[in-house]
Amino acid sequence: MAVLAVLGINLICAVLYAVVKAVRKEGAGVALFFLFLPVLGFIIYFLPRLVQKLLGKESYDRDSLVQRFHIDRMAEHPDVREELGVVPVEDAMTVSGSTEKRALLLRQLKKDSRENYKVLLAAENDEDSESVHYVAAAKMEAYRLQQQNWIACSQAHEDDPGDPEKFHRACAALEAMIGGSVLSPMEQRMYQKKYCSMVSEREDGETNPEEYETYLAYLVELEEYEAAERFWAQHRDQVKSEAAYLKMMELFHQKGDWAGLRACVVQLQADQEVRLSARGLEQLRYWRGRCAQAGEGAV
Repeated sequence: MAVLAVLGINLICAVLYAVVKAVRKEGAGVALFFLFLPVLGFIIYFLPRLVQKLLGKESYDRDSLVQRFHIDRMAEHPDVREELGVVPVEDAMTVSGSTEKRALLLRQLKKDSRENYKVLLAAENDEDSESVHYVAAAKMEAYRLQQQNWIACSQAHEDDPGDPEKFHRACAALEAMIGGSVLSPMEQRMYQKKYCSMVSEREDGETNPEEYETYLAYLVELEEYEAAERFWAQHRDQVKSEAAYLKMMELFHQKGDWAGLRACVVQLQADQEVRLSARGLEQLRYWRGRCAQAGEGAV
């Protein structure tokens, strides 16, 4: 009788457990475990939970966790900007299809056009005509902004030529436009001449070393070699830098003046104030080699 009573109580408890779970719309399959393993099934199932509560530990609610967190399906296509942003644009343009190129270009175009357009120039000669159109649009907008800034700064300088700050701003605006890769070769030379004219009209001390360096570089690029050599001879202490020395070496090489090139190399080697970059060291070795090949002796 005692056994039957225990089985009866076990059955009632299992049925009640199943009903409660059903009302809560939770799984009630464990009730079968209670029926096949009377009393002991309840002990095995509830005792660990009771111990956890007594010890103050949180139980692991699998159902709650599964329902709480939803794992989104992985996107089939990667984000173009993120994927292409980790490699140079030149490489991205080479390995990407037309759709990815256009997506990258459009994202860049939505940003500031003053500087951001430069990373798009790699696609200027791309086979995809629409990508080339995007680059052309970016260059036109950059040209408009740079010219607008230059005109404003130039007008302010002309209105008050004695103000050094307005002169420096005009030089900076013009240099930015010249170096912006948006001008035609003819415009490039025209604006370089304008820059040289502005700097040459200033008195000594009114121009900073960076402006002198740019002035010298433009004289060489315009092939005004005599003016560049005179300026270098008169202002070398004010303008000497890695870029200035390398530009003068380029000048002497273009003229075929190996004696002048060798003297410039020796001057740079002896100049303790000029610290060369890795590229500068490489260029210096190159020009030393050219001097040796030309029969000017070891440098």
